[in-house]
Amino acid sequence: MAEGFLTLTDKQQLAKVLANVYDLKMGPAARASFLDTAGLGRFVTAVNLAAEAPRTLAQELVARLEPFGMLPAVPSQPQYHALGALVDYVRQMADTNNADAHFLAEMMVKYQLIADTAYLARLKADYQLDTEPVRQTDPALSPPSDPPAPADEPPFDPTVGDQAELELIVNSEDNFIDIDMLAGAIYTAQAVGRIERPSGRALGTGFLVGPDLMLTNYHVFKDKSVLSSAVVRFDYHANADGVTTQGRVFEFQPDFYIGSKDTELDFALVKIKGEPLAERKMQPGDEDLGYLELLRRGRHRGYLLLAPRMLVEHERVNIIQHPNGNPQKVVLTQNYILADMTADRVHYLADTQPGSSGSPVLNRYWEVVALHHSGGAHPPQKANNNLQKVLKGLYKFNEGIPIRAILPKIERYLPAK
Repeated sequence: MAEGFLTLTDKQQLAKVLANVYDLKMGPAARASFLDTAGLGRFVTAVNLAAEAPRTLAQELVARLEPFGMLPAVPSQPQYHALGALVDYVRQMADTNNADAHFLAEMMVKYQLIADTAYLARLKADYQLDTEPVRQTDPALSPPSDPPAPADEPPFDPTVGDQAELELIVNSEDNFIDIDMLAGAIYTAQAVGRIERPSGRALGTGFLVGPDLMLTNYHVFKDKSVLSSAVVRFDYHANADGVTTQGRVFEFQPDFYIGSKDTELDFALVKIKGEPLAERKMQPGDEDLGYLELLRRGRHRGYLLLAPRMLVEHERVNIIQHPNGNPQKVVLTQNYILADMTADRVHYLADTQPGSSGSPVLNRYWEVVALHHSGGAHPPQKANNNLQKVLKGLYKFNEGIPIRAILPKIERYLPAK
């Protein structure tokens, strides 16, 4: 284990910034999910997540991460220092204000908290930093450079023939997707199921937030009386030939129900008989693996992580769903937040259909940031002025309930890590 290296001033300021992170102001489940998504799952059991004061928790995190050293290597990626994984994750969060993001970027550069000189150079340029590093990381930890182009491949020349027309990004944003993003979709989909009542008749979508806990909409389950006649079907897919698997069916426990009316937060938290992903339970050593490797090993956490993030205009989102009760689908590109979310609603452009109610709305880390709720014409007639200005004319839009609003109502029922 390495020695500490932060100055006292930087250590105090870092703890102050971390104490303002919304997730760390929540209870143990939200705090554990936050650390897990930041790539620091190994520290979940070591840190006192029940600490009442966020500042106390932040100080403990800094004290444990600073001397830990570099995290285990991930193929084709630079290595983060344990503290760097936390600092850089918070820097990129939508909730982080400009002043705090500037300070966190300065920390990354000053203490060389990632073994990637190009990345650190971009941070210096983006934040206009004149900070000089006070420590160095081992250059051998840097990621491999991109391989050179094959010798027989001619360089691209937009003035020759129709090359300029052939190689274009069509639409307003690119559709390039990292392979790990696709793996994240498949990993996440395992925890999403089609709700039926009675068995065989599609009613909506739901997703696991605990080994046996499912979150869906109130307008799917309006009270516990319907649970005894409902089931959820996991792994309901269609292959490339259109052949549909029957999936795996689970019943609900009829005596557990937590809900909020559709005019309020429109959620229902229910329990399943059994644990749908128990046979894929993660083993020791799996915590730091990427989605692609977890899929190869057939591992899963057993549920999805809830993230009480502030969602901002133009942020991209993904939705896994059972539209019209059909086999599972995912929408990955050209989906984005239309305007900064309010306390209890968020609007986004994405493809959904009846039957998608109760689907998870996910960010690029495959955290659940909202519960899909409804769709309609955009802008809605009662939308605020900012949302009315997003698009001219009427377009299909979708509405979700931010996890930030739901989590305080259900956190005590979620699994403790």
